[in-house]
Amino acid sequence: MNILRIYSDADGETHLEDIAVEMDDFAGTGRKSQDWAVESVSFREIPPGASAEFHTAPIRQLAINLSGETELQVSDGTVRKIGPGQVFLVEDVTGKGHANRWLDDKAHEIAFLPLKD
Repeated sequence: MNILRIYSDADGETHLEDIAVEMDDFAGTGRKSQDWAVESVSFREIPPGASAEFHTAPIRQLAINLSGETELQVSDGTVRKIGPGQVFLVEDVTGKGHANRWLDDKAHEIAFLPLKD
């Protein structure tokens, strides 16, 4: 399983990286990752046509795109379209951040899971 990592380098530039989540056999019923310790979960609904200028994440967190398509841009100029089911490891709590533009005409739903350190 791959997830998308959003992170800032030492110069404050934000980048995207596809990372593999390590998994092991799980009792003969497939594979399972290690548990990720989270603080809570919250859900957010974003209206159609919304956008968010460059910003950093408030905390290191997982974000799961539940519905809708968004265009994600990071400060190094990379742009990627993201659809439902995409999981992000959002780690750009410093630096230049990322911007979003929601592309469809429906509300966009996302779940946020702040990670315990």
